[in-house]
Amino acid sequence: MGNVNHGSVDNLVQAGTIHGDVHMHAKGPAEHRDQWLAAPVHFVDREDPVAVLDSLLDQPRRGRAGCAVISGIHGVGKSALSAHWSHRKIDVFTDGQVAFDFELGRWGLDDAVDHCLRSLGVEGDRIPRATSGKLALLRSRTRQQKVLFFFDNVAELDDVVKLLPASEESFVLCTSHQDGAELVADGVEPIRLEPLEREHAIDYLRRNNLRERVDAEPDAARELVEQCGGLPIALHVMVGLLNRRTSWRIARAVQELSEQSRRRKHFREAFSELDLLVSQLSRAEAGLYALLGRWRGFALPVGAVAALAGLNEIDAETHLAELHRICLVEENDQEQFLLHALVGQHAAETLEVDGGQSDDAVERLFAWYRRQGGYADRAVTPPNRLRVVEEDLDGENPFTAETGLEWLRSERINLLGIVRLAAESARHVDVIALCDGPLWALHNQDKHYSDTLAALGLAVTSATELGDLVAEARMRSLRGQLLVECEELDEADAECAQAVSAAERAGHRRILASALEFQGKVLHAREEFAAAVANFERARELNEQLGRQRGMALQEYLIGKSLCGLERYDEALQVLATALDRTAEFPEDKRTPARIRVAAARAHQALGQHEQAISRLQEAISAIRERGASFDLAEPLELLADSLNATGRPGARELLAEALAIYTDAQSPRAERVRAKLSAG
Repeated sequence: MGNVNHGSVDNLVQAGTIHGDVHMHAKGPAEHRDQWLAAPVHFVDREDPVAVLDSLLDQPRRGRAGCAVISGIHGVGKSALSAHWSHRKIDVFTDGQVAFDFELGRWGLDDAVDHCLRSLGVEGDRIPRATSGKLALLRSRTRQQKVLFFFDNVAELDDVVKLLPASEESFVLCTSHQDGAELVADGVEPIRLEPLEREHAIDYLRRNNLRERVDAEPDAARELVEQCGGLPIALHVMVGLLNRRTSWRIARAVQELSEQSRRRKHFREAFSELDLLVSQLSRAEAGLYALLGRWRGFALPVGAVAALAGLNEIDAETHLAELHRICLVEENDQEQFLLHALVGQHAAETLEVDGGQSDDAVERLFAWYRRQGGYADRAVTPPNRLRVVEEDLDGENPFTAETGLEWLRSERINLLGIVRLAAESARHVDVIALCDGPLWALHNQDKHYSDTLAALGLAVTSATELGDLVAEARMRSLRGQLLVECEELDEADAECAQAVSAAERAGHRRILASALEFQGKVLHAREEFAAAVANFERARELNEQLGRQRGMALQEYLIGKSLCGLERYDEALQVLATALDRTAEFPEDKRTPARIRVAAARAHQALGQHEQAISRLQEAISAIRERGASFDLAEPLELLADSLNATGRPGARELLAEALAIYTDAQSPRAERVRAKLSAG
């Protein structure tokens, strides 16, 4: 047969006659564990998830590997984070890394475990046919070894648990479009990756040969990051485009993305992955996804989503949970659901919503916000306070004062957005109702001057468009109050004068009393105290005619403040005492008594009666803290500091510092006055 060998063999013996035993020392199959991914270039941010992964290595484990699932939408940087972290820990995993890409379901568990065994040096004919046998062999082969297993694009997260090695020194890191929270009980750490923060995304642009252009066009750079949604994959595309088109300014790249077909062309990879995910949704889930795309930019609670889709809350929550699980929908810490910017564009562009259905959805959403906002308003402020739009609210109020305020705070941005959309679509009654109801209730607790002023400006326009003099007087009055607080007194004076005129033409006594009150506040701020007292007394008479004791108490409180301005302090204290007595009839009103005590404290201070002032202020501060109305705290804190300084007591600086923080947070001009007191003291 000849003495020639053809082909490759592991062991070859050529011999004549053999005497004795033959010992074959077979060389083991080649092991392929050096499957390290290339480290990403210009890696930015991700300190928090890296810290979480680092901490997992230090956690004690017995008989099983550590495991983390990095989830997020396509292009958010899951694989880049994995590669970055694995290179940081290359010295920890001394037995190497094994990597396998599931390709979103193209390959399954059997393929993965087969690949792992071959990478660990197991010959093909020694690998069991059954998947269960393969898994048992994998656990046996990895015992006491330090191997990093990286599984990319996992479609079935249950496979991850089955692939866990039986070595506490090993680690399994995988990426998926599915949230790994459901595997926490199996010892898996879920890490949901968010898009890059703006500053990190801009830093990424600067590091990629675009420093000069970014510095020359900072606003355009921010807009480009916004258009890319902070997604590394989108930023990577635009970096390549700008480095090819060296004559382009960044603004030109922004323009390129503003056109739908061009944006889809550049982001085709990200959009195609989203197309694949959406194709696997149920019809109901796809419909909800489309509706949310029409409302991108909003972070909606479950109730609002249910109203939008015409579903009950249980069904809406079920569909949202599935969209969240596959990372099409995000949930913030306020239990509100939103679409990432690029996902929202995809939803709006690829899924059609019938025009009639879309109109119905808008109607339902606006009605839901008016209803919930009306309930929250009545929980936080007196139910019988002046409102020019009375909501038809049947049934028990779902809010307490505390939960109503929480809802108003969490929904503030949505309420402002709904007001803007209502104004654009000439839904004038909705604009007025939301401004006069929930937004005004919130303003009485927290101050967001710029946003609320803009909303009230829209409400004034809506009232004039309707020709509704009562609503116009009310909206102008509220806007005038904000302008007084911002010390824009000329504009406040003009707004309140028009409010009084509209109320007089309407012939509505309660609205007129309110308009006179707000105009009186402008006069007081201008230090025209006598004229202010006249306004407040006229408003008091109207409230008396209407039999409104609480309205009388409010005007007496304001009269007392203006009498202090006239240095008629004893008279002021008498009027304020009458006002405080009247409020006893309205125990649900916690705000007015505290305001009266603060005004009385000012009078006592002017008379040199600091002990009485301290007592009044401490009572007011205690009541305000109990209500949780932080802005109302600033004035009594400042006044109490003044009286403590006057009596030589400690603690004034701490009170002034707290007042300054409140004024600064509200962007109030009063902050400068408090800052000056701190500097002087």
